[in-house]
Amino acid sequence: MADLPQRLRACRPGLPFDSERCGGGGVSGIAVALDLRGGLRASAAVGVMLGAMRYRALDGVASASRGEVAMGIARLIVTPQEAVESQPLASPRTGCMLVADARLDARRELMALLGVPPSQDPSDAELVLLAYEEWGLEAFPKLLGDFAVVIWDPRERRLLCARDTSGQRQLFYALHDGVFYAASEIHPIIRASDIPVEPNEDRIRNFLSPMEMFTNEKQYADTFYKGVHSVEAGGVVVVMSSGVRGERYWELGGVREIRYRREEEYAEHLWEVFSRCVGDRLRCVGPVGVLLSGGLDSSSIACTAQALATRGELPAFPGIRGFTSLFEGMSCDEREFVEVIRDTCGVPVDFVRSDSYAGRLDLAPTGFRESPNMSISEPRNQLFGRITRAGVRLLLSGQVGDSIVYGSHLVFDSLLRKGQWREMLFRMRTYRRLSQDSWRNILVLHTLLPLLPLRLHRRLLAVHVRRQYLRRWDRFLPTWIHPVIRDDLVSRSLDRSLQLTATRLFSSPAREEERRLLYPPEVLRFPSPWPVEQSLPYADRRLHEYLLGVPPEVKYRPHPETDEFYAGSKRLLRQAMRGILPEPIRTRTSKTVFADVLPAELASSWRSYEAAFGPGGTPRIAERGYVDPRLFWERLVALRDGRSGTDAVYLMQLVGLETWLRSLEQPRERLTVVQEVAVT
Repeated sequence: MADLPQRLRACRPGLPFDSERCGGGGVSGIAVALDLRGGLRASAAVGVMLGAMRYRALDGVASASRGEVAMGIARLIVTPQEAVESQPLASPRTGCMLVADARLDARRELMALLGVPPSQDPSDAELVLLAYEEWGLEAFPKLLGDFAVVIWDPRERRLLCARDTSGQRQLFYALHDGVFYAASEIHPIIRASDIPVEPNEDRIRNFLSPMEMFTNEKQYADTFYKGVHSVEAGGVVVVMSSGVRGERYWELGGVREIRYRREEEYAEHLWEVFSRCVGDRLRCVGPVGVLLSGGLDSSSIACTAQALATRGELPAFPGIRGFTSLFEGMSCDEREFVEVIRDTCGVPVDFVRSDSYAGRLDLAPTGFRESPNMSISEPRNQLFGRITRAGVRLLLSGQVGDSIVYGSHLVFDSLLRKGQWREMLFRMRTYRRLSQDSWRNILVLHTLLPLLPLRLHRRLLAVHVRRQYLRRWDRFLPTWIHPVIRDDLVSRSLDRSLQLTATRLFSSPAREEERRLLYPPEVLRFPSPWPVEQSLPYADRRLHEYLLGVPPEVKYRPHPETDEFYAGSKRLLRQAMRGILPEPIRTRTSKTVFADVLPAELASSWRSYEAAFGPGGTPRIAERGYVDPRLFWERLVALRDGRSGTDAVYLMQLVGLETWLRSLEQPRERLTVVQEVAVT
């Protein structure tokens, strides 16, 4: 293969503020425009989009244009290879242009496939472009890691927008007035175009349906902004003069069950995969941070990194530092567990106090908000302010760990297939005692039905799902949801349940549940505009494929001393972390519950809640017909007075929706502004 500098080069800068330094950050931001009418509007549009993401550009901005297409990047350097890279890239051989926000894993293997000598050490963006030149659209399934890339191929006159299989890099797009826009965030697209700023009613209704409300919010192709879409995880959007089409290039599934003779072998294999997932994410130009709690997931990341460094497996390791939020005076404070990690594993930890836990409701919100599902901003900003001042650019998190290593009660079919009758009956009795599910459901729905061929299983399960909705539809929604939309929300939930049933890939309830938790991936909550790249080892495709193949009964078994599900969960991870995690963490039997935070928020912000939802208030969620205002207010008062319930999550999601709807009332120029932070 030719020497890389001869194959690829940086495009000639096309904007006057190339290499300018700006405050703020986030992961690197990309901006692309394609004028489908063949005009020259793309370059100006990219300039506007980059200007809207200047807080990402801790290491400068750059752009280039070629006729009807323009590309730009707001740079945040995280890996050593990025420090000597200049995007956008262009290939002298094919003319292809690329801009990417990427961090690839298994680089040596990919370089070997491409014939690139290890001594050349190309950047991840360069590897993506070389892979596309070699394999075309077939390149994307071969890429491991986190990426959002846009490629202009002049040979085919097409633009390609692709995301990684776990959706760890965001990429949005819109087509308006003959121009295709793509960017790492939504608001730059709104800023650069004349697209109307309107709420997507269909997305809001799906958000309010019971099927979606009681699970972590998933990534979908549509967004809360009408006309703005997301490239799906494991998907590619192809743009040509004939139109725009989206397609999936990869989906989790088709994983065969792995069988070892000894249970210890599963744990050994998990350690091999997990340590690779963590180690690959420690390629950084500065110190690495980890969002640390006293639970198994984040603690395993921190202690694994420290163990790899101690063993000399990370020769250029810059060191790791933990950061944790304190909830002083609350039952959810985990300081004592984090101190065990600090003292036992030698991981330095910053404990960050928060002055307030309010922020979900804002009567006069300013700036852009991507969706209603907002986090509480005050403790988040205090935490990330400390992280930024420590010089951390890469932050590891244990997010989505529960979705993959937790395990499930519903393993009866797997045990029956293997003839483990005694173990099956033990687990059935335990599940019956804890869930109050009927013996009929346990035997028929959870044990015998999964033994049938998948096609027949789907049909019979669809009959059961439909019957359950018809019998119990009135129990799925809180009483304060407006009667006008109740039927629609239940219908949407039923349609979604039937769709999942028709497309299930596993008869095993446990394996299918794990797959659904992982794909589509959860919506990412990256705290813009902080100059920190977040990376999630538990979102690694290699880990998903391995654990989905592990027999489900290996991951969970009821604890002999307590009925708490957490005590028997993550069994395989606990075994793999023996000698790595401190024993008080590895053998924890209870999970921290953040139930105290909600009452604290209500108490500190009650005047705002009263102004928005109380007598005389004009709640936007009532004006749009989502709630009965009187019943919603009465339920909020009851929640404040300590009367919780299964609808508490629903209540607070509607509060977030209220803030988001109010944010849309700002003048357009303010709506597309993200509040920048001072980095000192």
